[in-house]
Amino acid sequence: METEPKKLSKSVRILDLIAAQDGMSFTAIQRHLFNMSKPIDGRDYSNLDRGYWCTNLSKGSHGGGLLDTFCIKGPDKMWRRNSLPHNGHPWSLIKRNRC
Repeated sequence: METEPKKLSKSVRILDLIAAQDGMSFTAIQRHLFNMSKPIDGRDYSNLDRGYWCTNLSKGSHGGGLLDTFCIKGPDKMWRRNSLPHNGHPWSLIKRNRC
């Protein structure tokens, strides 16, 4: 009996996408995340969605974020992956580093 391959989380998919690009702007990252979870009404990303996933992407009151941990912001304001591996479980590493 074959098992279905495990779906990659949005966190892993966005980090892999950033790694494949030569840098992505914060808005481009948000737009890709928004499109990964297309709302039921089928609308496209707009400036009304600018806060989408911000708490997960950048440092907030929780002390760490996906971009702050796994990426570097260049002088051109583009985010690029650093060399820290996420091993398919980025939030485990972020939580461990908070303590």
